Amino acid sequence: MSWITQLFSHPPESESVLNGAIERAVNMVEPRLQQISDYRMHYRKPVAHALAYAADLAARVPGPVEVNRESYARDVLVHALFPSADFVTDAFCTSRALHDYYHQNPGTDELYALMGMRRVEKTQFGIELSGDFIQHDVMQSAVYFTSHTIENPATSEQQARSRVALNFFDSLVTKVKKRVETRRQEHQSKLLEKDMLVARLRAADVSARPALEAEFAKMIAGIQIEAGLPDLSSYQADFEAVLLNPELYLRLTQTPIILDRMGIRRDSAETGQADQVLFSELIDYDRRNWTVTMVHCSQLHNVSLENRLEKSYRHLAL
Repeated sequence: MSWITQLFSHPPESESVLNGAIERAVNMVEPRLQQISDYRMHYRKPVAHALAYAADLAARVPGPVEVNRESYARDVLVHALFPSADFVTDAFCTSRALHDYYHQNPGTDELYALMGMRRVEKTQFGIELSGDFIQHDVMQSAVYFTSHTIENPATSEQQARSRVALNFFDSLVTKVKKRVETRRQEHQSKLLEKDMLVARLRAADVSARPALEAEFAKMIAGIQIEAGLPDLSSYQADFEAVLLNPELYLRLTQTPIILDRMGIRRDSAETGQADQVLFSELIDYDRRNWTVTMVHCSQLHNVSLENRLEKSYRHLAL
């Protein structure tokens, strides 16, 4: 069993899990770091902290909720997440991750997965019932969801959450890589400035040279020329800045919204015409935020769904 599959069956700080995570993180950021003796010790603390955080975050994703046509009718959350009962099936049929899962597990009749969506709020004019009268052109705030995405499908909830945890961990390590790339770009900019200053020095007259030489000396002192193995302290600082403070780069928040069955925001649920729905938002996973929940589907071999999956798979493969 690989270290990835052990995420929820063993503590994140277990030796095999931690060593696998360190190797994965270093390979993602800068593989040459493995040439440094005892490189794992230098990154043990930040990686262990981030791995535990990712596992905890994955454990706190709500659900799993049953996703099918029946739950659309009875579950206020499922009803809020999809515009129609037909769209429940459509969301699964357009998922490449689900197609891959379906072909890798042909005998499996169910799955657990992470579902993410973009929450959109739009102000619009609508109608409302006020006593015995219908009011037209009433300003309303409609809440709906787009870009439904199914990721990390698995045969059990534990396995699915392990894959989600790995996904979250990779997201944090990607933030480390971006810091490293930014630092490299800044270094390249300084080298370009140095070359331009050298050109100015060559063309300068006697009166201008002293000031330019002083500027050049100051610039050279501030430039750290990278040669051979990467500078260990700089990479350690990048890893620690992100992985010891993961909540600054990836987090879950809960947003309660009172909605009626048409997806319109309401001020109160006391009338019985609306329900308070608790949405979980994954913040800073990428450029936009995601509404997320774990889902469970137990009708994979429903004939209609199976046929639509096959048709959609052939379309995606073209």
